[in-house]
Amino acid sequence: MSYVNQSPAFVDAFSPLVRTFGERLTFSRQGQQAEWSFDGHVVVVELAATDWISAHFIAPPGTDIVSGRPSAAVYAPDRRGYAMTNADCERMVADMIAFFSGAREPRFAFVAAR
Repeated sequence: MSYVNQSPAFVDAFSPLVRTFGERLTFSRQGQQAEWSFDGHVVVVELAATDWISAHFIAPPGTDIVSGRPSAAVYAPDRRGYAMTNADCERMVADMIAFFSGAREPRFAFVAAR
């Protein structure tokens, strides 16, 4: 797999995320799915195909106006996700920093509520 050879570059690409959010940033992984979270914001990243990543950006839960139940908005940066390249990895990290910092539409498209 080509992305294995690029792993040192991916570590470098993720360093701004760690520098920006420090110890308050958490990471977990289960199978092909990884999750970063910061102050209630969650980014779920999953290997969608060889050399391709899908990502969902989940806002902190709020109260749904209609049902009165907790609900969280789910956003996507675009429909295609991220290629396993240095450039797209850097773009994904920039998107994560923007999302954790409060950016929403128009940079991210609302895709669902959960």
